[in-house]
Amino acid sequence: MQSIFIAILSIFVCFSFGFLLDGSTNSYSQFRKWGGGTNGSIEFEFKTDQPNGLLLYTDDGGTYDFFEIKLVEGALRLRYNLGGGAQIITVGRDLNDGHWHRVRVQRHEDRTYLTVDGISQMKTSRGKEFNFGRYSTNSDVYVGGMPTWYNTKLTLLALPSVIFEPRFVGAVRNLIYADTEGGMPRRQETRPKDQRVSCFMISHGLCDVH
Repeated sequence: MQSIFIAILSIFVCFSFGFLLDGSTNSYSQFRKWGGGTNGSIEFEFKTDQPNGLLLYTDDGGTYDFFEIKLVEGALRLRYNLGGGAQIITVGRDLNDGHWHRVRVQRHEDRTYLTVDGISQMKTSRGKEFNFGRYSTNSDVYVGGMPTWYNTKLTLLALPSVIFEPRFVGAVRNLIYADTEGGMPRRQETRPKDQRVSCFMISHGLCDVH
């Protein structure tokens, strides 16, 4: 009975306060497609003490468009392509301080904004068409790392180098975006049968809500 209670408590804590990614080979979490369109947004919070790591990746199934969010020496870097060439936006520093940080990517046609803890930077994409791929063929959203099966199917990645990025070690919570075309943003849950993540337990002081 005690073990059942602990399991239920763990599930509740994970659902309410986020999940842990330990950086191991199979450490990642998979979420439904982002219905980004031309004016979509995606946001989440993270906590880590590591300066480098892949936080989030999604693409158009291997053609041009992609969004990659990662920590680079404690700064948050968004690299993306909407068909007119890759763009990079970097915001923040010392974000590996063990505190929660809020990230938001917002698109408005050719403009893309990256906001971290209320501080924003913007870049403008080249080209004439700014839709994020096609919803029917876009990839799922991956958090913390990429599935190892991509190692033998790099042609399915618009940014093959993502497979070599260091995996994120830390906690992620409140992943919010529209998972249908033209839908409203909502909190996302991991794909069914996803057993690659586990919760930070309260005893480690990492399931707080500060």
